[in-house]
Amino acid sequence: MGKSLIIVESPAKIKTLRKFLGPKYFFESSVGHIRDLPQKGLGIDVENDFEPTYVTMPDKKEVIKNIQEAAKKADIVYLAPDPDREGEAIAWHIASILPKGTKLKRTAFQSITKAAVQKSLENPRDIDMDLVNAQQARRLLDRIVGYKISPILTRKVKRGKSGTSAGRVQSVALKLVVDREKEIEAFLPVEYWTLETLLQPKDNPQSFSAFLYAVDGFKVEKEKGEKPCFLISDQKTADALVSRLKKAQYKVGEVDRKEKKRYPVPPFITSTLQQEASRHYGFSVSRTMSIAQGLYEGIDLGPDGSEGLITYMRTDAVNVAPEAIAAARQYIESTFGKDYLPDEPKIYASKKTAQEAHEAIRPTSLDRDPESIREYLTIDQYKIYLLIWRRFIASQMNPAIYDTVSADIETDQKMVLRATGSVIKFKGYLAAYEEKRDPSSTAEEDENGKILPPLVPNTPLDLKDLTSTQSFTKPPHRFTEASLVKELERLGIGRPSTYASIMNKIQNREYTTKEGQTLKPTELGKVICQMLEENFPRIMDVTFTAQMEDQLEQVADHNKNWKTLLADFWKDFFPLVEKAEKEASVPKVLTDLDCPTCGHKLQKIWSRNKYFYGCSNYPTCPFTAPIEAVDFKKEDYDPDFDWEQSCPNCQSPMVTRHGRFGPFLGCSKYPECKGIVNIPKKGEKVYNPADLPSCPALGCDGHLTARKSRFGKTFFSCSNYPDCDVIVNTLDQLEEKYNAHHQKTPYVKKKGFPRKGRGAKAAKEEPKPKKKAATKKKK
Repeated sequence: MGKSLIIVESPAKIKTLRKFLGPKYFFESSVGHIRDLPQKGLGIDVENDFEPTYVTMPDKKEVIKNIQEAAKKADIVYLAPDPDREGEAIAWHIASILPKGTKLKRTAFQSITKAAVQKSLENPRDIDMDLVNAQQARRLLDRIVGYKISPILTRKVKRGKSGTSAGRVQSVALKLVVDREKEIEAFLPVEYWTLETLLQPKDNPQSFSAFLYAVDGFKVEKEKGEKPCFLISDQKTADALVSRLKKAQYKVGEVDRKEKKRYPVPPFITSTLQQEASRHYGFSVSRTMSIAQGLYEGIDLGPDGSEGLITYMRTDAVNVAPEAIAAARQYIESTFGKDYLPDEPKIYASKKTAQEAHEAIRPTSLDRDPESIREYLTIDQYKIYLLIWRRFIASQMNPAIYDTVSADIETDQKMVLRATGSVIKFKGYLAAYEEKRDPSSTAEEDENGKILPPLVPNTPLDLKDLTSTQSFTKPPHRFTEASLVKELERLGIGRPSTYASIMNKIQNREYTTKEGQTLKPTELGKVICQMLEENFPRIMDVTFTAQMEDQLEQVADHNKNWKTLLADFWKDFFPLVEKAEKEASVPKVLTDLDCPTCGHKLQKIWSRNKYFYGCSNYPTCPFTAPIEAVDFKKEDYDPDFDWEQSCPNCQSPMVTRHGRFGPFLGCSKYPECKGIVNIPKKGEKVYNPADLPSCPALGCDGHLTARKSRFGKTFFSCSNYPDCDVIVNTLDQLEEKYNAHHQKTPYVKKKGFPRKGRGAKAAKEEPKPKKKAATKKKK
């Protein structure tokens, strides 16, 4: 038997596969896609049944050459890109460039282990054209939307070279972020008060807390809802209730004792792994997927060689192979005991759109527990592998069991209090793993650990303490990358393979920015979203986008023709494009502010990356001003600040200016003089220029000035910057960094200043003579 060629998608797998399969096989890698739609032009013949034009990617010519040469030497070629629709399409593209007559089969590795690889090679199949066509339909839809809408946005928004882009799923993700920000901005906090008592039974020294639950027959709520309720919305009401509670008599009313079970969650799929990695470690979606990719493709385990540690990481199915479930059950019994093992294996149901051929993300072998191979993993790899390991084991364990108690406390003042508590009786799966919650989770808080004394109805109680606490309702939380992925998945939008790229696109295009772990839309993002909603409402319709995903699933299931799907979409989409090319614009926003020049109303007008104020009476009144200048209020800043001070460089008058990092005083002779003074906010330390030392550079006539970094931190630099590059974070560093005796001084560009010193810019060297360009001799 001759040699077999295996073509994989990633070269990282080859080392692991070579160890398993030996010399009968040789390998090549496509390094991802080898063909795609052209970079210029639509690349789709709309008039010819939406026939795509695929071209060789510029950086893949050598890769294709190597694959073709290798295929000539092989008796059979196994196409083994990743086991998803993207991988199926890559296999199809590779098949199209192989020499005629090449014998080929499709095989896919759900995990990179010896048993899984050999089983896959023993059961090859043909390329699944339904999966290929589903990927083609998705790719062409995305190209049509991006190619037709993005130029319109770039022209209308006038953003310059950086441009703008729109995407079928990307734009909906942006809409979710923008809509959430609108909710936050429109949110009005509602005041509410919480009344808490500390009570003690007459015959028991153990006290416990109980909160006011109902007044005069109405349940106490934070804010008004559909049902009648009692609101404690101000201190006056709270004080009146406190007075009634102080003179009340207390006794135990109805006591409800229950056993509560908390069930384990399924093993990871792509989205849930991304969410948990964010909650536990603060990892971005793309970082998590990059780490998981390495664990799937293979890790060098020293004497054992390279092994794939997890199953394929782009999946939306929670299926698990029977042999893996059996191994998990054996591990649970031997590690935790029989009490933790269910009588029957747990089988989880995937959602209807999941690719059932896939497995959930799990360890490929339970013989390699995280601690035993920790020395071979990076810190990030260990963290992700530990999560996957624990979640998989926990998914096959018994539920945790709590004893919960809820007791109503009755009074003679027509007021009812409630005390709750729970104690964990059996840890169950929590002995292995506990899922973290998002900050925005609406799930009830666990009362675990809050133990109540034995409470018997009609037992009298003594009031030991009484507190009233003011609080305010909070707006909804901004999305994190993980919670946005969760929402997209809930709505049925996007695929496991697309979530990471969606997160990257809305951030790289500066449509959103990160504040901590949360996503906040930029002004540009809001403008793009508004333009798309006004001109392409169906593209921004969450329901429509989810329906398109369903239709793509129908293509994969051989229930819909992929070109019919494209034709139906184009029929409704193209008229909107034609209309938008003529009519689309960034709308001006009329405000309630009066123009300081003529008294007409100001309006917000978009320019490049942000709004500015302009008079609605333009062109009669040409008044314009930055948003920051009009909204600026001196009372927000240090009351002792000298607004009338002179320029520290040339003594000319200073004027208030506005930059990226806030307001500052700038020299009125700018750009001839670049003197500036930072304006401190209330409570911020003020540095008087007269109290700051002179610049230590020899020959420099400047002095140190306090400035702000883009992160809001104060630092000190020479007033002659950029001609002088003296800079320190604190004044204490001055002596250490720039010796007071000028033995070590920074290089200063100005003529006559010395060019030497620690931490300074290197002195310019004499220019070296240029070598003459070699000329080829004519034959």
